[in-house]
Amino acid sequence: MSNNAYTVRENLNEFEESVLGDLNQGYDLVDVAYGDGRWVGTYQDTPGNTGFSSASSVSELEQTVQQAWNQGYSLTDVEYGDGVWFGTFEQDSGANAYSTSTSLTELTEDISGRWNQGYELVDVEYGDGIWFGTYRDVPGTGGYSSATSIDEFKQDISQMWDKGYDLVDVEYGDGIWFGVFQDDSSITSGYITASTFDGLAEGISEDWGEGYELVDIEYGDGIWLGTVEKEIYTPSYSDFGLEMLRLQMEHDMQMDAIQMMSDVIADTKYA
Repeated sequence: MSNNAYTVRENLNEFEESVLGDLNQGYDLVDVAYGDGRWVGTYQDTPGNTGFSSASSVSELEQTVQQAWNQGYSLTDVEYGDGVWFGTFEQDSGANAYSTSTSLTELTEDISGRWNQGYELVDVEYGDGIWFGTYRDVPGTGGYSSATSIDEFKQDISQMWDKGYDLVDVEYGDGIWFGVFQDDSSITSGYITASTFDGLAEGISEDWGEGYELVDIEYGDGIWLGTVEKEIYTPSYSDFGLEMLRLQMEHDMQMDAIQMMSDVIADTKYA
């Protein structure tokens, strides 16, 4: 579980300084959350370098996204808190898009439109009356669900798991819990809920002990929710070939042993 960690600060300037220090140490920022007066950054290994930018309006954030695209970075995560839009970026040559909507209904329409264009939803954020969707050309198929209570949302997660989808991102906004899911056979996902950040931190530590990695944190309606995932080992063709070779060698050794015993018996019989 290399480089999976998180950092917490109550002041945005201190948070950004902390993130810069962590990036310089080789950590990759993958998620930012704001809740209950705290900025929380989550780190995980990524294929490319990561960066961030903060803006005072969504239009300013959109300008930053365009500039990042020109420099070869893709938008991966957006957070809104304390009047600030915070964007996380990864150095990546893949296709990237976003949408801004003024209602949940409009957001779901935008998601369908992007799906038709070959994009998958990877992150949703709500702030200042705006639903912000982030899309990438990632493998697999995606899905989403929305609920008006945490209990209903947990039921939705279970139903999506039963359909083969894994939870990858959670947002709370305008009284709605919103989950983003991916059909990814290489991982299995889980989540932690707690009424305090300390409680969430304890749950994260327990899941680390079971091989899970933290990928997303969200705060809403007095609840902290952490999303975790674990890679599933899938044997490759080379693994299959090695296993077949091992079985063949065992078979040959057994046949040699049988032949040896047969020779011994024959020698004893005709001695």
